[in-house]
Amino acid sequence: MRSGIQNEGNSFKRWLFRFGSLFWDSFGKDAQTQKYLHKIDLFILIYVMLSYLIKSLDNTNINNAYVSGMQEDLALYGNELNLFVTFFNMGYLSGSIPFQYIVSHIRPSIVVPSCELVWSGLVMLVASVKSAKSVYALRYFIGLVEAAAFPVFMQVLGSWYTPEELGKRVAIFDMCANIAAMFSGYLQAGLYTSFNGRGGLAGWRWLFIMDGVISFPIALLGFYCLPDFPTNTRARWLTKEEKEFSIRRFAAVGKKGPRKLTLRRLGQYVLSWRPYGCLCFVCTASGGDAPSASFNLWLKSLDMSVQKVNIIPTVANACAIGSAFVFGSLSDRTRTRWPWIIFGEFIRISGNVILAVWNVNYSSKFYAYLAPSLATFYWTLWLSWSQEAFQDDAEFRGLVMAGANTIGPVLGTFVPLLLFPTEQAPHYHYGFYAAIAFNTATIGSVLLFHILSKREAKRLGGVYNEFGLSVDPNYEAELLRESGIGTDGYHSHGEPIIEESSLGQKNAVTLSEKEVN
Repeated sequence: MRSGIQNEGNSFKRWLFRFGSLFWDSFGKDAQTQKYLHKIDLFILIYVMLSYLIKSLDNTNINNAYVSGMQEDLALYGNELNLFVTFFNMGYLSGSIPFQYIVSHIRPSIVVPSCELVWSGLVMLVASVKSAKSVYALRYFIGLVEAAAFPVFMQVLGSWYTPEELGKRVAIFDMCANIAAMFSGYLQAGLYTSFNGRGGLAGWRWLFIMDGVISFPIALLGFYCLPDFPTNTRARWLTKEEKEFSIRRFAAVGKKGPRKLTLRRLGQYVLSWRPYGCLCFVCTASGGDAPSASFNLWLKSLDMSVQKVNIIPTVANACAIGSAFVFGSLSDRTRTRWPWIIFGEFIRISGNVILAVWNVNYSSKFYAYLAPSLATFYWTLWLSWSQEAFQDDAEFRGLVMAGANTIGPVLGTFVPLLLFPTEQAPHYHYGFYAAIAFNTATIGSVLLFHILSKREAKRLGGVYNEFGLSVDPNYEAELLRESGIGTDGYHSHGEPIIEESSLGQKNAVTLSEKEVN
């Protein structure tokens, strides 16, 4: 009887683990890998999410502050708001390459949290400004120090997770921007109601003080949580065995560790196809997103209330978060990115075709305006794909992320001015047709990127691992020897390492009865 109850309990536990694995991959792996993944999720993923969330919140808050008293207090009646964004982007661009050089010589676990501390102070200083010129200067330096964060976070995520784990985590990380957009309005409303006039400060000034106050402890957390890379980590929260296990996972999928960034290497990048293949995708993809910005203008044209015009578009943010996680998970399970990216572009095309036709019913238009958000997973999948396609060069992965995270928003600001002028809202004469052309060109850029990366892998003579990634056949053994880890499952000094099945590769999908117990 007791045996029957135990077997029934084990069966339920196996079913529970299999069900959980549909949503989170660690539940489908052996007990040791589960523990390892839960630990790096807790320290790495949670930290980068918090850090990116507060930075995205600040970028949204500048707009909320503008409409909540900043315009009147600083007499901003020209193009100042656009210039606030421009100066931020200028700072970000100025810092992108220099910070990649810096983190190739100084550990990211020192550089990024230090920059975050400076960032916190600069953001709080915005609360004290008396003129637009002061905001311009602060926004430039805020962008400058922020340039260290996103590229390094993507490098770190791409180094600690395998291709069957990366997609959904990058989706969650990148969706912090959508969460921030949803949260910012509520935060501004709450601060305006509770703090406006307190201490002699307007509510919009308290918004920036709160940003800095929240960011400061997150920055301090970074010194402890950010582990650098598997090949050089000094993270205290990892045991010696887990550090060596990290190197084995790192080597097994063919990822290469950080090297010093030099002018010679920068010159090699310029002469290769890689930056241009990435630039082609970023430019075409960014242009196809512009129609989503006119969603609230369409709602306003229907004479909806102010509350509805502000609340209904938040559905788009929810759709973006959900679709990014679902398709990130699907791409992890299928171990491929580019077909799903193309599928996302067809969703965007369908929405733009409906808007180009225009004379359709309310439900069709509502879907059309939601389509860019439903397809926003294309961007997070590309972030993951680029980390994998360039896994042989950690520094280039960082440069790609810096460029994409700057060029995309710049184009997203510039294209609407030309193709979606406000005076034509909500029915634009040429904008929707142009968006269709951008979407179609994006499909072409994805196929080009895929072909060029495969051709490069063939030219370099690599072999394909189980994830379909090109790797140097001798690299794994060389890295393990350099790290003092034997290739037969033992350390060079004779102690056994974590068992091979824990690498989370082929044997990690099924759970034996012993593992469940």
